[in-house]
Amino acid sequence: MKHWFSRNRERKPLPERREPVLRQNGRRLNLRSFRRDSGAVIPADPREAFSAYKPPEGVRGDAPDTLAMDSGDLALVGDMTGWAATASPIMRDYFEDGLAFLGYPQLAQMAQRAEFRKPCEVIAREATREWVEIRSDKQGGDESDNKQAAGRIKEIEREFERLNVRRVIRTHVLHGLLYGLGHVWVGIKGVPITTEGQSKPLVIGENGMSKGSLERLANIEPIWTTPNSYNANNPLAKSFYKPDNWWVLGTMVDRSRLLTTIPYPVSQILAPAFNFGGQSLTQLLRAYVHNYLATRNSTATIVRNFSKLVLKTDMTGNMQTDVGPGMDAQPMPYGDVDMASVQGRAAYMQDVSEGQGTIVVDKEREDASIIATPLSGLDSLQAQAMEAMASIPGIPLVKLFGIQPQGLNASSDGEIRVFYDEISAFQEAHIRPTLQTIFEAIQIHLWGKIDEDLSFRFVPLWQMDEKQLAEIEKIKADLGAVNITAGVTSPEEERERLSTDERSIYRGVNLTGPPPEPPEPEQMPDMESLLKRGEEEED
Repeated sequence: MKHWFSRNRERKPLPERREPVLRQNGRRLNLRSFRRDSGAVIPADPREAFSAYKPPEGVRGDAPDTLAMDSGDLALVGDMTGWAATASPIMRDYFEDGLAFLGYPQLAQMAQRAEFRKPCEVIAREATREWVEIRSDKQGGDESDNKQAAGRIKEIEREFERLNVRRVIRTHVLHGLLYGLGHVWVGIKGVPITTEGQSKPLVIGENGMSKGSLERLANIEPIWTTPNSYNANNPLAKSFYKPDNWWVLGTMVDRSRLLTTIPYPVSQILAPAFNFGGQSLTQLLRAYVHNYLATRNSTATIVRNFSKLVLKTDMTGNMQTDVGPGMDAQPMPYGDVDMASVQGRAAYMQDVSEGQGTIVVDKEREDASIIATPLSGLDSLQAQAMEAMASIPGIPLVKLFGIQPQGLNASSDGEIRVFYDEISAFQEAHIRPTLQTIFEAIQIHLWGKIDEDLSFRFVPLWQMDEKQLAEIEKIKADLGAVNITAGVTSPEEERERLSTDERSIYRGVNLTGPPPEPPEPEQMPDMESLLKRGEEEED
């Protein structure tokens, strides 16, 4: 034991100092930053940023490999690429920041990460959660008309269930958010699934689609589709930069049979490069998600290494020797620094400290201390990264991450109300056009014509409880009684209002008959008779 900390008088040359380096092959330290995507490759020819999307082999049928476009479009792309060739910094940022179309395979891989997929799932689920209410807008009908309207509404609701319209629309929205483009194919009975059958326009009307012909609805992922031709000559034309037909894995389909939604459209200059779709929500979130992931990884690293054991020891002395059976203890050879001895001592101290055992050091030559990194503020940094990531889709933290607001009287009702308003606007802008076409196609399928008195509305996500609804009905009843007493309205008109009010508890009730007679007011006894009756009972 006396030789453990003894000094070897013999001096040896210093060992060669070798700095640690990253290995080029095999396993290596991953220093990739989440701030920029190292996989983004800047093309040698800037025209690739604006050139038409090239679908996988087999998507296009018997047609040239390039997208059919007019001469005006070719000239426009040529002018834009001439500008892009002289703006290399802009092109570099364009690709490194992920503004260029990433391609459906990479978007599909990004959709596997929860930070990308969860916002898309929340919007698609909330947009179809309360669904729609089918109603009749006809006013002043008799009892037979009301029964007929109610029967037709039931028929449409059954067709909605048969065709799984709610699920189809939800997937439709999800595809639009994940890939920038969503398709719903309308399947008609008797029409072959070939170019000859699907390339013919579908007219949803009395002189087009026949009764009983709507077979099914199907979601088509955009990776299997690409436009065939479009008009790029005249911006005044109705079909300007709108595909006339689509290739669906070798089958040409007319655009009237493929209902399309683009939640985040791009400029018409970039439309061919984006497969005539738009920016996906995953691409819009990428910079913020990478920033959040980098913050999360840094926070986890700091937490794992918040406490470090510092060993102050004699770096030039031998700390321990190996003693075999029948051998005397001999000091280990060393230079100025005995690396093997120091590493062995450090490994021993690390094992002891991690096991929370007793740390033993030399009283004269060693000292041990623990340095702790402050952890305050890490939660705020990570929370700010999460808030920035939630700000792009406009989803409250309680909806996206389940994080409740903290503090006295803290509430997220206001944020949820704003979010529901955003969802309502999203429904009108991106769901109603597709759903309106399906709604009309179902009517043609059921009755051979479109009933103009029938419509649908999206049920509001913000719902009042029964107490709030009762209070509103009480206020309306008091107002109606005041109007009747003042001669502003008649009892018949008030009854009609009750039967047609969307929020009324009497909506749909037949109130066309004459109103009942008001009840006779009760005669209240006077005070003297009450006192006299009380005295008689006491006697």
